[in-house]
Amino acid sequence: MVQQEGPALKLSVIIANYNHRNFVGAAIESALAVDWPHKEVIVVDDASTDDSRSIIDGFRGRVIAYYRPKSYQLGAHIFGFGKSTGDVIIFLDADDLLEPEVMQEVVKVWRPGVSQVQYRMNLIDSSGTQLGTAIPQFPRKNDPAKLRRNYLRTITYTTPPGSGSAYARDFVARAYAIPTPPTIRWSDHVLHPLAPVLGDVLTIRKPLARYRIHAAQNGGMLGSLDAGKLRYRMQEDVHKARFFGSVAQQLGLPAPHDPLRHNLTHLQPRLASYLMEPEAHPFPEDKLSSLVYRLMYSATISSQMRVRDRAILIAWTIACVLAPPSTRRNFVLWRFDAMSRPQAIKALLGVLSSLRSPRLPDQTRNKPSRAETGHLGVRRWG
Repeated sequence: MVQQEGPALKLSVIIANYNHRNFVGAAIESALAVDWPHKEVIVVDDASTDDSRSIIDGFRGRVIAYYRPKSYQLGAHIFGFGKSTGDVIIFLDADDLLEPEVMQEVVKVWRPGVSQVQYRMNLIDSSGTQLGTAIPQFPRKNDPAKLRRNYLRTITYTTPPGSGSAYARDFVARAYAIPTPPTIRWSDHVLHPLAPVLGDVLTIRKPLARYRIHAAQNGGMLGSLDAGKLRYRMQEDVHKARFFGSVAQQLGLPAPHDPLRHNLTHLQPRLASYLMEPEAHPFPEDKLSSLVYRLMYSATISSQMRVRDRAILIAWTIACVLAPPSTRRNFVLWRFDAMSRPQAIKALLGVLSSLRSPRLPDQTRNKPSRAETGHLGVRRWG
C-alpha cells in the first residue's frame, strides 16, 4: 500500500475498552471531535464485565463497535486494526483523550517511511482536570537516525504511552504480522520495539492527547508501594526484550547480547526491587554495586535525556542506596508515582523544570520531564 499524504490521509482511531464505563464515553467523544474530514472511530470491547456496552451503544451510528471474547489489549487492537481502513492509526486508550488538532499536527510532519509520529500528553485526573504536567520530555533534536542508533544499543527510546502516537498503516500491518508469544498482551510491546527499526520515529513536542491518572490503572502505584508491581513490570521488559531479539535475528539487525543492560526504564524498578525485597528479587545474579553502576552509567551516556534529568536520576539512585529502609521506600514511591510526592519535592522539581534554555520555544515552561513525573509506561488493562 502506498502512503497517502496531506489532506488525502484517512485517520482510524481504534479504542480498545475493558471495564472503563466511567471513561470510555469521553474517549469516544474526543475521537469524534478530532478535526479531520476523513476519519473513522472503531471501538472494540474486550469482554467488559461492567456496563460499558450501554455507554458504547449510545454512540450507535457514529462509531463502529464490536463486542469480543477476552483477548487482552493486543488482541483487541489487532482485531480493530483488521476492521479499519485508515492510512494513519491511533490506538486510543479508553481512559485517555485526544485533542481536536491531533491529526492536523501529525500531517504537518508526515512523510513516506514514517512508522510512528509521537507527541506529548497532558496529565489529567479521574475527573478530567488537568494536573499541570505533560509527558514525556523528548530530546531536543528530532533525529530519527540518531534515535534508531541509540535504540539498537539500549532497546529503549523516549516515547509516550499508547495514546500518544499515530502509526502508519503499513507499519502496523507489518508489525502485527509478526507472531508474538502469549506472554505479550500489550500493543506497546509490539509497536514500540519495532517502530525505530521498521521506519522513522518522528516527534511533536506539543501535547496532543491527555493521559488520565486514576485508581483503576493496573500498573500505577497511586499512593502505595507494591514490590510485586515492580517485578511484574520487569518481567514485561524481559518478554519485550526477547521479542525484539527474535525479530532482530529474523531481520539481520544488530542487537546487544543483554538488551536490558543499559535500559533506564528497566533499571530503575530493578534497583528498587533489589533494595525493597532482595529475597524476592527476580534476578538472583544482581549485585547492588553493579546495579548502581549500570544505572548511573546508562544515565550518563543516554542521548534521550537532558543533563538536568540525568542529574535527578543519579541523585535518586544515590539517595535510595544511602537512605535507611523506611525512607528508601518513600524515595521509590516518589519516583514512580508523582502524585504521592511531598509538596516540597514537587516545588523543587518545578524550579528545576523551569530552568529551560530559551532556545526551545516549542517546550512548555513549568512542565516536568519524564524523569520528573516518574512515568514508566504503566498498564491499564484487566
